[in-house]
Amino acid sequence: MSVDDTARKENLWTPGRIVATAIVGAMIAVFGYTGCGLHSEEKAASSLVLPGAVAAGDAAANMPADYEVPTIDGGALKLSEYRGKVLVVDFWATWCGPCRQEIPQLVRISKQSRERGVEIVGLHIDDRGRSTPEQIRRFIEQFSINYPVGMASDDMFTAYLGTQEDTIPQTLVFDRRGRLVKHFVGYSQSHARALDEAVNLALAGS
Repeated sequence: MSVDDTARKENLWTPGRIVATAIVGAMIAVFGYTGCGLHSEEKAASSLVLPGAVAAGDAAANMPADYEVPTIDGGALKLSEYRGKVLVVDFWATWCGPCRQEIPQLVRISKQSRERGVEIVGLHIDDRGRSTPEQIRRFIEQFSINYPVGMASDDMFTAYLGTQEDTIPQTLVFDRRGRLVKHFVGYSQSHARALDEAVNLALAGS
């Protein structure tokens, strides 16, 4: 290799290129396991039902296992315990920007609609230790989260959301019979309006 070739290769690593490479590497680290939903969408209708729901035929075939979910406060919960309630299930993580945007709305829904029979369950994804229990507790305090927060396993994530979609947040609204009413991916202002409407729809239809 000539001196000129060596100089050209060294010149490729300018300060700007080094910074850009570092940024790209950080983005891969952030989004490589589970991506944040920078846009929102409503997924197609599904026959997914909650464990313990009265279901038959195809609906029964789409009933996930009744996972015992450890909660951040040291307890445990099962989604079957919410039968007879309108249930909003939110898969999220502390480091996800759109999740941070959505959570105040979930706190509001929980505060305003619990007496009407609406329950919220937040399920923090398994992010391989990136969010420590202490970080999650601080997050709960910072955002004044007033609903249970459980730690979802990979199996639970897949059972409820499928294997092709790993974006968060993902928010599922179930009616009192345990039937899925709406499935939201990501978060935006249009998502916010639709989520309120889905909760009201679930209340009105059950």
